[in-house]
Amino acid sequence: MTALPKPQLIMSRTRTTPVGSGLPGARRIRTTRNDRPYHYMVHSPHFAYEEYAIHLGQYDRLSFYGPAGARPVTVHLYDCRADSPEYDRKLEVDVPADGSCVLAVPPGYAHWFEHLGGVTTRNDYSLHAPADPATPWNPLDDNATHPVEEMRRSRPAVTANTTELPSAAQFLVAKAVSRSWRGGATEQGVVATAEIAGERRRYFIDRDLTGDRPELPVSELATVTVEAGSYQSIRDDSYGIGANVGNGLADTMVCDLSDAWPLDFSAHPHLTLKLSPLLYDNPEVELQLVDRRADSPTFGAAQVLPFPRDPRAVVTVAPGVLLRARGAGTLHYRVEYEVHDARSGLPELFVPVPGDALPPTFEAPGRTLPEDVVRELAYQ
Repeated sequence: MTALPKPQLIMSRTRTTPVGSGLPGARRIRTTRNDRPYHYMVHSPHFAYEEYAIHLGQYDRLSFYGPAGARPVTVHLYDCRADSPEYDRKLEVDVPADGSCVLAVPPGYAHWFEHLGGVTTRNDYSLHAPADPATPWNPLDDNATHPVEEMRRSRPAVTANTTELPSAAQFLVAKAVSRSWRGGATEQGVVATAEIAGERRRYFIDRDLTGDRPELPVSELATVTVEAGSYQSIRDDSYGIGANVGNGLADTMVCDLSDAWPLDFSAHPHLTLKLSPLLYDNPEVELQLVDRRADSPTFGAAQVLPFPRDPRAVVTVAPGVLLRARGAGTLHYRVEYEVHDARSGLPELFVPVPGDALPPTFEAPGRTLPEDVVRELAYQ
């Protein structure tokens, strides 16, 4: 019999970005090779879990991010796999809230968290199907919950899935979820009933109908947009944050900003960037943007744009825009990106541009590279 996987802690990798790499001096925290899907959970300061969760096919890989001085997240685990030699074993682990560790939780382990208020979780998960194809399993509904007090009295016995799905299938499922969250969705959704041509029908409407929408600044540049991204509203004013790019690529970034503008801008001739704040309470930050894309109707225009403080917001910066940031405090943010082909030679990702120099002009890039190609190259 093949040994069943156990929970484990994995060290993440941190790399400081040089001048010209978007926000100079930012720390890129790599928790994955971007070969599996991800989502974030942004927790309000008063958020608290009241239940254990068990996934049959979702293999969680969790990293945690909080403000400076945030206490570790305590994770309680029970092995609920009926065929495990350690069935009913209880584990408890404290995971730092600085992104330095990834906690892997295999399918079939019940898990519950403490001290998540104000902390954002990133989950780089994989999906596993049942060994027997005849066993029913729905990857879009794989989250059984059990109250904490109930779990203390007795543990369920489950059969965990063991066959990992191909990467293309995993990203397809993740893409379906992200699309269903586009522009805002609710945790349970709304069931509506309507009578059409004498026939009564029921509809499931999974949209954010509460009226609680993020406040967004207005961009004056044709090459920069600000909008609500892919998110799901959950209880206690908290949010699940999904991918806004089809390739599923995203980096977690941390940057210590000052009130002064950096000496250099960065330009990204062949990247479309999507930037989002990551913590529930983010510092005030401004972006200075200069449109230098030759085919843009606002070529040459500049704007200082308040960076949204709401993690549901997404700032999309097209190729050929100069960018730099200033603020008061430490900014945790997510950067998603699409890579465009170059009309000649290799694509240029980031180019430093001195703030006192004559700004360059950038031609329009080519089409975006295929999703699987970009994922393959992302961490080479």
